[in-house]
Amino acid sequence: MSVEIRLKEIRQSRQLSQNKLARLLEMSLANVQKMEYGKAKAIPFETLDKLCKILECQVGELIVFIPDSEDKPQVSTTSSFFSLEEASSSDKDNTQAKKLTDSSVNVVASQKAVTALLDKDK
Repeated sequence: MSVEIRLKEIRQSRQLSQNKLARLLEMSLANVQKMEYGKAKAIPFETLDKLCKILECQVGELIVFIPDSEDKPQVSTTSSFFSLEEASSSDKDNTQAKKLTDSSVNVVASQKAVTALLDKDK
């Protein structure tokens, strides 16, 4: 699975150059290029808001989820974490197991939030 930004396609359909978009966003050309080439590690909500206003689009048009393959079963996000019962009885191991279990809950919550945002834009 991957998340892709469709900035280049939308920008070109609006007949905007990278330079013009960078000026409108009040950011460097290099940062616009990083977003277009999928090299940006993160895009702040403020930037997404500006992009959507400038390009007159929705976040769901700009950022899309691409599944790896539709014939693969979806893997549970908790499958890589071990349960508390599998941990040894030592306090250190139990603490580590609790942290991993808490992390899996955060991953699931994050995935649900992203899915809700993407579904909202449909």
